[in-house]
Amino acid sequence: MKEYGEQIDPSTHRKNYVRVVSRNGESNELDLQGIRIDSDISGTLKFACESIVEEYEDELIEFFSREADNVKDKLCSKRTDLCDHALHISHDEL
Repeated sequence: MKEYGEQIDPSTHRKNYVRVVSRNGESNELDLQGIRIDSDISGTLKFACESIVEEYEDELIEFFSREADNVKDKLCSKRTDLCDHALHISHDEL
């Protein structure tokens, strides 16, 4: 979780968590403008992830045990309504 920073969308004021370190470990390739990086963010993100997993544990098990197509889309938008605001954004890491 330490590879992520927090960015506030100026139009919606929603928090977004974005990678601040590339997959190869270098941060100089990424545009970090407008991204807040501090130790509190990793704790907040970890808590949010754990809360989502706890709340939707049954759905997660159901989707991954059946190996359904488009698991991230079905779970994120159709079953939980957690990501409807971001359906137009590509989420390669989900």
